[in-house]
Amino acid sequence: MLSVTTLPVLSRLADPADVAAERDLASRLPSGLQLSQHQLATYRALRDPAATVVINTAMTGDGKSLAALLPLLADQPVEGVLSLYPTNELVQDQLRSARHWLAQWQRPSDWVATLFGARLDELVDEAQYLQRADVVQKLLADHRCLLSNPDIVHAIMQFYYQRFGRSRDAVIGDLTLQFQQAVFDEFHVFAEPQIIAILTALLFWHAQQPELKALFLSATPQPQLVDLLHKLGYGSRIRLIDPQDQGWYHHGSSLSDGWRLIARAVQLDLLPGTVEEWVVGGGDQAILEWLLDRRPAAKGALIVNSVATAHRLFAHLQPLFARHSLTVALNTGITGPLARSASYDADLLIGTSTIDIGVDFHINLLVFEAGSAGAFLQRLGRLGRHDGYHDGAGQFRRFVDFKAFALVPQFVYERLTATDQALQSGAELTRPALAQAIQAAFPLPIAFHHYGRLWGRFIPARVYLELSREPLRTSYANVRTQLRGQYEQLVNANIVQTCRELQKHDAAIIREAQSFRGSSGLMAAVIKDDGDDQGVIGYDLFWLLANAQLELLDETNFKQAALRLGWKPDPFLRGFHHCFFRWRGLRAQREQVSVLLPGCNTQWLQMHQQKVLALSGLRVDVNGHEFLNRLNCQLQRVPMVVCFIPTLDPLSVRRRLYLPPTFQLLPYRVDTADAGEQRGTIAIGRDALLLDSILRYRQIDTGVADAPLIF
Repeated sequence: MLSVTTLPVLSRLADPADVAAERDLASRLPSGLQLSQHQLATYRALRDPAATVVINTAMTGDGKSLAALLPLLADQPVEGVLSLYPTNELVQDQLRSARHWLAQWQRPSDWVATLFGARLDELVDEAQYLQRADVVQKLLADHRCLLSNPDIVHAIMQFYYQRFGRSRDAVIGDLTLQFQQAVFDEFHVFAEPQIIAILTALLFWHAQQPELKALFLSATPQPQLVDLLHKLGYGSRIRLIDPQDQGWYHHGSSLSDGWRLIARAVQLDLLPGTVEEWVVGGGDQAILEWLLDRRPAAKGALIVNSVATAHRLFAHLQPLFARHSLTVALNTGITGPLARSASYDADLLIGTSTIDIGVDFHINLLVFEAGSAGAFLQRLGRLGRHDGYHDGAGQFRRFVDFKAFALVPQFVYERLTATDQALQSGAELTRPALAQAIQAAFPLPIAFHHYGRLWGRFIPARVYLELSREPLRTSYANVRTQLRGQYEQLVNANIVQTCRELQKHDAAIIREAQSFRGSSGLMAAVIKDDGDDQGVIGYDLFWLLANAQLELLDETNFKQAALRLGWKPDPFLRGFHHCFFRWRGLRAQREQVSVLLPGCNTQWLQMHQQKVLALSGLRVDVNGHEFLNRLNCQLQRVPMVVCFIPTLDPLSVRRRLYLPPTFQLLPYRVDTADAGEQRGTIAIGRDALLLDSILRYRQIDTGVADAPLIF
């Protein structure tokens, strides 16, 4: 075990004289509120006429969200701010924060509202006669601060929200003209496809609204985003607010007045392996003893990579903790919304990536595993942010110290301990020094460099095509000319030619390429109606079949069950969810799911291998589900975007192409008319497009006819 201590971090406060010089800001500044230097710098950058893009890299917990709101809160605010967050849970959490700041700055609370799918459904139901596009347009018109997700903005800017009898650009015009500031929070969680989608929207937005300010908030901004902004000509109009580089952070003991503590010292134990191995091997006692020794001023979180692992650990730890009157709660992708919200009150919260970026929680013990440097630093950043928490009775419990157990792959641990740059046990490190060591120890994440030219290009192509149609063609002639050059710089492809190619690809492939997050190809809606965890969730079908006990429902029974729970079934009936289940619990052991391709011959396999195609007739095979025949009858009608590699199993493909564990690969089987059963690996949905962008330049020699199977 390697034990180090991260030093506390203090953030420089802005000089009161500098704040006073900003009269619009100072006139409204609440009594007693001291702005950080990076917040003042962000405000100035957003008010700078020569700046278009502002990037703030302040640490998690240092008030980036308030910095984004300052132009709205000041005496001469921008007309509108649209803030985008990667999860709806974070949208709702930020709504509470925004209302707090509006009250503090004596601004009307009704300035702010949220805009996301479930909220739209509620408003449409309340309005009765309005459609979703009408509700969107009303929200845009009625509020000066909207909190949403990038998915909806992408859909608006791709012309998906239309009002009957109105111009096709009506909703787009309301968004681009009424909002002069766009905020992208935690945008580092997105990859190449999402970066292309957002820059496509921003370029169109900026062409409509020259005063647009785009603010990216991220402690670790992607190099791809910054490189593309420079490529698009924004270089001189970018303002980078980097507190670490500008000397606005101090690492170590407290200084005199003028600094604010934002991160407490953390004792960090690094170990090889997984959290599950460590907990079952005795780590459960270490967690329990640590919490009991500091009770009641102790709360912990345990973050793992797998939903199934989280549930197994919950089953292992819950009875042990219950004997000591401590509570354990789950927060994963298959946890219902009410149970997820309540989970933050538990003594020990067990979660997955759902709590990496979401509602802020107050803990002084963290156990986590990480498969990448980004995940490691993101998860460690959840610890040391708060002095304590308020218990159920409202009493404040002050934390005494902060502890983290980090589990990393064996080879990463060896790099951290056995190289020339090895960390020394007992060392005190600044957080940047630790981050540098972690980034050097983990392999670089794979970059899909060719994705934009191959598949990302269809996103700007849709905008260009819509602007080329009457009646928009004439009024947008100059905008279209400007955007064509910018879009071709963005994706390194001819946009006019791409528009012509839209008709040459299957519609399912184009929909996948033009979507924001993409899909796994198959989503299921699940009713959870037993115990404390009740609600309706959407989740990946393949994971559910492999890990859960399920009851297959038809659409009518699903709707009735959802309504009995008080949930609206409509969001799950729009064609994005292909089957419906009732949750019956987690399996004792995971089962392998295989995809069954429709019958073919080896010539067809050779012709279509390692290429993207839309394919209907796919089925699934997995042990333990009596409803498979009925399910497969439903699935055979669903066209899916696929890319398959014959003869190689998923692990071999993953290793050869250096794909991350989160990249979904499944085994497939197919009965060929001339050579019997054949096997291989298949990717579905967005992963199929990403895989294709690699295989175009690194095709794998599979020897379809005679290569041995290596399953």
